[in-house]
Amino acid sequence: MKLKKDLVLRKIAGENIVVPIGKLSQISPMMQITDSTAWLWEQMKDEDFTEDSLVQKVMQHFSGVTQEQAQKDIHDFLDLLDKNYMLENGRPEPKVGVAKIKLTKEQAKMIEKGKK
Repeated sequence: MKLKKDLVLRKIAGENIVVPIGKLSQISPMMQITDSTAWLWEQMKDEDFTEDSLVQKVMQHFSGVTQEQAQKDIHDFLDLLDKNYMLENGRPEPKVGVAKIKLTKEQAKMIEKGKK
């Protein structure tokens, strides 16, 4: 899998912020991440990766982290990215646009009355 190309990591007021741009900004929120997650993001941003390959990178780079904890943290992070449509993994994005609702005149009048 890969990170979507319309995501940028920025340092804003000392915080690591993932910022979706373009069309992706309509369906994905900005996300604040820790310094260690920002390091992981840099490992992910330009290449394909798997959960296992990321665990290996974390185990090589950080000391004092168990493999079980690294697996859990990476799994949770990838799940969060997936839920926010930030991964290129074949999951379709939701459609974005304007919904048109047709109302009868009576229904429109009822809605207008409710606003007053």
